[in-house]
This record gives sequence, C-alpha cells and structure tokens, in this order.
Amino acid sequence: MPGHWAEVEPYADHTAPLLYRHRFTHPSPAEDQRLWLRFDGVLSTAEVWLDGTYVGDAEGYFSANSFEVTTQMAAADEHVLAVEVSCPVQGQGSRTNTSLTGSLQTGPLAPSVCPGGIWRPVSIERTGPVAIRHARLLCTKADADQAELLIRLVLHAVEHQEVRIDTSVLAPDGEAAAGGAEHHQLASGENRIEWTVPIDRPQRWWPAALAGVDAGHSADGGRGDQPRYDVSVAVRLADGAVSDRTDWRTGLRRIDIDNHLWSVNGHRLFVKGIAYGPADPFLNAVPADTLRDDLRTVREAGLDMVRVFGHIGRPEIYEEADRLGLLIWQDLPLVGGYSSKVRTRAKALARAAVDQLGHHPSVALWCGHVESNQPVLPEPGRGGIGRWPFSVGRHFARHILPTWNRSILDPIVGRELRNADNTRSTITRSGSLPSPGDPAGSDAHLWLGWHAGQASDLAEVLRRWPRLGAFPGGIGSQSVSVEDWDETAPTWAGAEIGAFNRYLPRRAYGNGTSWAAATRAYQADMIRTQIETLRRLKYRPTGGFCVFALADVDRAGGFGVLDSERRPKPAHATLIDACRPVVIIADLPPELVVPGEPLTLAVHAVNDLPYALGAVRVIARASAADGWRRTTTWAGELGADTCVKVGDFAFDAPGRQGAVEIDLELTSDDRLATNRYQTVVIPSAEAMRPATQATAD
Repeated sequence: MPGHWAEVEPYADHTAPLLYRHRFTHPSPAEDQRLWLRFDGVLSTAEVWLDGTYVGDAEGYFSANSFEVTTQMAAADEHVLAVEVSCPVQGQGSRTNTSLTGSLQTGPLAPSVCPGGIWRPVSIERTGPVAIRHARLLCTKADADQAELLIRLVLHAVEHQEVRIDTSVLAPDGEAAAGGAEHHQLASGENRIEWTVPIDRPQRWWPAALAGVDAGHSADGGRGDQPRYDVSVAVRLADGAVSDRTDWRTGLRRIDIDNHLWSVNGHRLFVKGIAYGPADPFLNAVPADTLRDDLRTVREAGLDMVRVFGHIGRPEIYEEADRLGLLIWQDLPLVGGYSSKVRTRAKALARAAVDQLGHHPSVALWCGHVESNQPVLPEPGRGGIGRWPFSVGRHFARHILPTWNRSILDPIVGRELRNADNTRSTITRSGSLPSPGDPAGSDAHLWLGWHAGQASDLAEVLRRWPRLGAFPGGIGSQSVSVEDWDETAPTWAGAEIGAFNRYLPRRAYGNGTSWAAATRAYQADMIRTQIETLRRLKYRPTGGFCVFALADVDRAGGFGVLDSERRPKPAHATLIDACRPVVIIADLPPELVVPGEPLTLAVHAVNDLPYALGAVRVIARASAADGWRRTTTWAGELGADTCVKVGDFAFDAPGRQGAVEIDLELTSDDRLATNRYQTVVIPSAEAMRPATQATAD
C-alpha cells in the first residue's frame, strides 16, 4: 500500500470486496487539536472502521475523503483500522452500473484488469478547532488590467467563535500581488464562506500556441511563459494561532467556448487535441516522469489540448499541463450507461471535481458524461453515407430518444457542474447527435472509416450536415502494435473485431506481420485525411478536433498513436505533420484516374499562428516518372489565425499509366510547409475491352 490489489499475484483476478486491516500506534491529540483520518484515493468505494467503530464511507476514487477521529484517537494509543474496499466489475452500457470509475473500467480506453484498491496514501492530519472541510479556487476574471479570484471555503467549527481569514497572493516573481484579512463569526458545525480577491495588472496565463499575444503584461514580455500565482488561505483563531490552511498554485486567464469555438483571453484558438486515457492499468504504478513525458509528447506534436478521457488523472498531469501551456478538456468519470441509483453520488462527484481541479488554468472545459463510442452515423448497409438523408431507425433512436441517462442523469450532472463552476463552459454529454435541447451541444464521434463509411467521406458528410463538424471527437482507428503478430485476429481486451473485419480483415493478408503493418498504415492515413479536412473548415464551422488516442493501454494494440511502451507508430509522425501551425492542403485526389481525365484540386493554406505571414509563395506540382509535369504558382499574404483558399490546381491526367505525385510547397520569410498526394493512372475502360468485342460493337 498504496496500490491496486491486482498488482499482488493472489488477487490478480479478484473482483469481490476486499478487507484491509492495519494496526498502528499514535499519540493522543493535544488540547484544542482535532485529528482526521484521510484517504487520498480509494478505488472505488470503502467502508471505514476504527477500533471497531464505523467512521464513514469513502467515495470518489480521485478525491480525498477524511473523517474526524479525535474521540477514538484520544481513547488509546494503539489502534486498528479496517477498510472494506469494493470495486465491482461493470459492463459498458449496463443499466445496473453504479461504479463511478469511468474509463478505468468502461469504454474503449479501459484497462482489462480490476483497478480496485487503496491506491493513494492514508494519513492522520491535525487541525485546530476550526477545520477546512472543502476549498475551491476559481479565476472569474482576467483582463489585461485586472483579474479576480473567487475563493470558497467550507469550515467546520467545534463551537461558535470568531476567526480571522488571511489571504495571500504571490506573483510569479514571489512579490505580494494581493491579500487581506477578514473576520467571520462561525456557528458550530458547518459554515460556507465566499469572497473575491482582485489582482491589478495581472500576468496572464496563455496556451503555448498563443504565447506572445500578451506582450507588455507578462514578466517576460509575453514570450512563451505561463506565469502562475501562489495563493494561500489561513484560518486563525482569536489568539492568532493558525487552525487550518490551504494552498493553491493557479494561473489567471479567461476561456470562452461558444458552439465549440474556443478563445483564450479574447483571442480565438483552433484547438487540436488528443484523447488521453488511463496511462496504465495501475494508476499509482505510473512514474510521475512518464505522465510528464506524455504531456510533453503532446505539446511537441503541435497539439493544444489534452482530453482526459472518461477519468480524472493524477495531479502531475494537471501541473504539467499548467506549466506547458496545454489546455485540458476534462471528462467526469462517467462512461456509458448508469443505474438510476447514482444520481446523488454523481452530483457529489461533479462538485469534488471542481474542488480538486478548478484552480488549474489548463482546465478549460467540463464534460459531464461520455456515452459509449458508438458513431453518430449508421454503419454500412444501414442507411449509410451513400443514402441522404440518413434513415431514422434504431441507430438514431439511441442518440435522440429519451433515456434515463440522457434525459435525467446528464442534465442533473450538467447543472451541478455549472452551479459549482460558472467560469468554464460545460457540455452535458459527449459522443451523441446535436440536439435543440442541449444548447452547448455535443461533440460528434463520427468514427468514419472505422465504424461507418470511409475516412474520405468526412468532407461530404459535413457538407450535408455542417453541425456535425463543430468539434469531431472520434477520429482514429485501432492498430496492432506488435511488429511480428502471429495471431489470426486481434485478441486483446477491447479489440474492436467487427471494425477490423470490415476494414482490415486478417484473411486478406498473407501473414500476421504484413497485416499488423497494414493496420498501422491505415491508422496514419485516416488521421491525416480527416485532420486536413477539418483544418480546411477552420471556424466554418469547426472549432477544433480530438484524435483518439495518445497511447495504447494493452501492449498488443489499441487506438494509440503510441504503443503502451510509448514507442511511436506511423500515425504519430503523421499527426505531427498534419498539426503543424502552418500547412498547405489540397483536396484529396481520387485514388485512380484514366488517361486525360481532368482533375481540379482546391488548394488551401492554413495559418494557426497569432501573426500574419508576408511574402507567401505557393507552388503546386504534378509529376510522373516519364518526365510529365504540370505547375501552378500563387503569391500573396497569409493572415493571422486563418484558412484561405489559394486557388484551384487544374490539370489533365497524363496519357501513360503509372503514379502521379502531387506536391505542394508554401514558403514565406520564416516558414516552409510541404505536402504530397498521389493518384494512379490506369487504363481506360475502352483500352481494356477485348479487340473482338470492340469490332462487334
């Protein structure tokens, strides 16, 4: 301990409740001292007993639970702590699911083992007669001239008394930025107190992609730093002694998300994100450096956002995102269907998430519920992309008809999040059709090329139904990580065998090695095709996207662009190229053409930088092996944070069979962007008809 019981060999497959018992000695509390038994993390629920006395239930695997044990600890020096921990196995979409563990147990990124256990430390904490039971810090304002922090405390007092609450805010350079003292009369029991702290001339926190925008207001001139403030609150008694205190490190910024169009401190940002599931089947076993390296990998790939998918991760994730200037889309640990019994617990979970993460400037968005990874478009053969409008049947019914989760649980959780934190945007659920009843909308998980249609269908789908392109959150496919695969089919837990059979059937490949390589190549091509389509639709209507996902959980394979050992798959390099801040993109050419066939490809230039590029020159070339070549050139300027159509690259396919390479190049004073596409010239139908048939005709 701390740990997960499946790490211990006799309990590797254990799923029933497990009883922990620990004997310890501890001195009795001093006068006016209160002792609290604190559990930093129990997965997922526990009943706690001390010296044969029941002290309470621990609930919420990511948040601390503490229980006052002053009386029991004063009665003796030797003690017995007993904790019965439960982590029942849950099936995705089960109506009896009551375990609020999200993607630790449910969904496409869930590990295959039971994560149960006391996975974070247990301790005895001391306070004075007034204890801080809950604390919350939110940034409610962050203009260039002034910022404002909202602090909320829930205090528990033994008896009626007056306290003084001291607030201290230190700037990034360690100098005092704000502070003060307030006197409050407390009743015995629980007391809720809120107040605001203004900060003049704030040094604002920026995502790395917008570094430099705030020049003149940050300590380094706004050139890439993410300044953070240290906030401390101390509760003092009448004699000046500190009864309890709490501390945060925070950043000052304002994030607005309107119809999935994001802006930070008033500046728009096209958000390129990636889903991040549990880093390991055993959360506590992951080295802190691994978590930090994962976030650095995301930043170095040119991405702006990490979606902490279906769970709340370790503190190191949020601290590193604050430091690197990465935004976080934070899901609550609600994935798939849930029993009606979880209503009250889900509300408490939402409040606990805000208490624990609300001070992090990187946390930009709350998402209340992730539905299962079912596509919003029908599978092939069920009123698919070739038939418009889509047929309304069972497929769409599961996205739009009332259900307990969609109609009752999701609005309850969404309201709780908005009431607890009105400084951030909240979407009630993710992965379903947009609906008039949900004004914030849902990110559509289209899964084109994996659960429905083809990857190249995205442009046509969004032309017909633009609202689906506001923020696509299901881009990707599974691939096999093992180089020399020797199985006849994907075998890991969570492998989507139906999708493999539809798009990459194992029987179509001579051996497992070539099949495994084909799955990785397919994943890379899909990610590139769909990201390029979405970047051409920048702000019209797309506010960004989220690739699924960063890393595999199983060593055999998964949705990751990295395998479980963090080795890159081909999709990783593709992702980096597709997400560069300046790119040049053409319409995807047809795979096959006939000699002389006219082709017209629209060419777009995308600039995500917060400044314009001057003296831009774009060259489009089509070439074949026999020396055939066609070239078109454009020149002009490329504005800040924009996507423009450069022009149409039109040419007739060459008369000889073979591959045609289409190369794009964009150059400016300090930027170079290239791209390449390919089409293949094949014989025309006339040329392939037998001579006897041609004579007869």
